Amino acid sequence: MANAAINHRIVIEPATIRGERGQYYRVYFQDSVLLEDTWNPEFEACRALVARGVTGRLEVWRAGATYPGLVFPDIEVGARWTVVENDKDGPIIKRWVPYPDHLHQDAVSASTPTAGHRPGVA
Repeated sequence: MANAAINHRIVIEPATIRGERGQYYRVYFQDSVLLEDTWNPEFEACRALVARGVTGRLEVWRAGATYPGLVFPDIEVGARWTVVENDKDGPIIKRWVPYPDHLHQDAVSASTPTAGHRPGVA
């Protein structure tokens, strides 16, 4: 028999509701918290698992469900995608692009201020 795909399972539960994004979720993997607070649990969980070296098939379960709500045949492929929702798009599934290391995900611009310029100072 050929190598069987490794099956993994995550469980997603509602965590908090706040701000413009609304519902945030907690994600469990192997009985411990994988992601504490995310609004995009499925794809972010794939990226977190890949970062831990976890590969294979992933079943996405909701707390209390009797069947998976989503199945990723390949976690690494799922890690390449994200949900985009803003004034122009969405919700739509698009390719994930990591933020530059120096830029926080809530930043409003990727451009840097000119030399000597301090925000709020004329």
